[in-house]
Amino acid sequence: MPGLKFALPVIGAMLAAPTAMAQTTATPAAPVAAPESAPLAASAPAPATPLPACELHVWPAALVMATTQGPAAGFGLVGALVDTAAHADQNKRDAAFITGALDPQAQARALRELDLPAKLHLPPSQVIFHDQAAGIKRDDAKRLTDSTAPCYTEFVVRGLSYFQNIVYSGQMRTFLEVRRFDGAMVTVDFRDSKHEVLTVKLPKDGEDTGPATDALLTAFRGDVAFFADKFARKYP
Repeated sequence: MPGLKFALPVIGAMLAAPTAMAQTTATPAAPVAAPESAPLAASAPAPATPLPACELHVWPAALVMATTQGPAAGFGLVGALVDTAAHADQNKRDAAFITGALDPQAQARALRELDLPAKLHLPPSQVIFHDQAAGIKRDDAKRLTDSTAPCYTEFVVRGLSYFQNIVYSGQMRTFLEVRRFDGAMVTVDFRDSKHEVLTVKLPKDGEDTGPATDALLTAFRGDVAFFADKFARKYP
């Protein structure tokens, strides 16, 4: 019979796979509740690192000078006056360039790299940089700030001076001062200067400023490092 011919393969397949058929008719298993996850413990905030009790206040250069001399400078007062007039524009341009290359931010970056408290053999200190220069009279024993920190030191870049003539191709001298206090009284007032010979000349208008800027920064770091080492030897 035609219907039986088509039914036989279906019956055979059912007999050959009883397990599969049983799975399709079995009652679904009851879902198993997932265990509740334990709430995450709130992490305790890390304790803040206390700031050092000591303070080191730093001021940038109060004065920038540039002087170039020619042969006429060696011929008495008249020759010096003539030479000064002849180089007036160059001296202004050089002073402006140094002021820009070693502005307060550039000085602060260079001093951070040197780790001043360690260089000066000071206790761990908060280093506080000031944007404005500070002028100090020799007999001024007061602090330059209103800070009342019992452990207190001042580091002042008093001036930057550039000089060149027919003998010296160019050198920069950095004038520095450290004042260390015991309470409100200054106990150490150390001033000194150091000069570094520059490896390049300051640029003229339109010339590449990069090499001279790098040379000034290198000279500044060298002057400060020399001064700090001298101070640390004198006041260990």
